[in-house]
Amino acid sequence: MKPEELRILLIDDNDITREVLRVVLRGQGYQIVGEAGDGDQGLQMALEQKPDLILLDVMMPQVSGLDILPRIREQLPDTRILLVTGSEDHETLREAARSGIDGFIMKPFRARHITEAVSKVIPGLTSAGDAS
Repeated sequence: MKPEELRILLIDDNDITREVLRVVLRGQGYQIVGEAGDGDQGLQMALEQKPDLILLDVMMPQVSGLDILPRIREQLPDTRILLVTGSEDHETLREAARSGIDGFIMKPFRARHITEAVSKVIPGLTSAGDAS
């Protein structure tokens, strides 16, 4: 799969975090199919867009990433999920792992952390310059 074929949804209540993720991922050729600022909107967009990958924040007001994670996993079992978190709470990370995340990105992050995490969870991902 080439980066431009990968459909990514960003769910994070922080506008700056979403912007950084968008800029880094688009800079690598990835397709951002939507962005949501809260869990309810994110769940709705995920079900409508059926992305290949969701970058999901843990801590959001009202409905957290952990609240919608089981529903996303149930409805979209083939969608990969990267948790984006600043929490180092081991129980939160264990709960997320039990709910079926495919990996995580710790905040604060650098561009390479994002691209490395995406590469790890999407099998067969090739860069735009790779031979087919």
